[in-house]
Amino acid sequence: MDFQRDSIRPLSNYETYLVVKQLHETNNERENGKRGKKGQNRTLEHCNFGLNTVTYETLKYLEQTPCIEQNPTILRQFYAEVKKFDLKKVELLQIINLHPTTPVELQLIIEDSETRLTEAQSAELIEIIRTHLPPIGGLNQPNVSNEIMES
Repeated sequence: MDFQRDSIRPLSNYETYLVVKQLHETNNERENGKRGKKGQNRTLEHCNFGLNTVTYETLKYLEQTPCIEQNPTILRQFYAEVKKFDLKKVELLQIINLHPTTPVELQLIIEDSETRLTEAQSAELIEIIRTHLPPIGGLNQPNVSNEIMES
C-alpha cells in the first residue's frame, strides 16, 4: 500500500476514537450479518479476530480518557482561546490528548516553555484547559487529579 505524504497527519485521541468506534461498529454489523453454517467463512472470521481485538482494546483504552467527552465545538473553542500562545500543532495535539492540569505537566509538553511562556501565561493556559476541555467524568464532575493536587 502506497501512502502520499500529504495524507499522513497525527490524529487526536478524539479523532482516533471516532474512527475506531465506527470500525468496531461496522465489524460487529458484518459479523452479525454473516453468521451462517458452522465452518462457513471460517477464514474470514479468523482474519477479523485480530482486528476485532485491536479495535476493542483501543476503544476500551480511549473510553477511559477525556476524549469521549470532546466534540468539534469544544475543540474549536479551545483552539480559538489558545491561539494567542503561538503553540505548535503537535503541542496542541498533546494538550488535547493529555489534558495537563499542572505547570509541570505543561512544561513536559511545550518545548522551551520557560522561555516561550511566562508563569502567568502558563497559569492562564491551564485555566483555559480546565474550562474548555472536559474532564474524564464529564462536564459536571470535578477533575479528580485537581482535587488530589489541591489537598
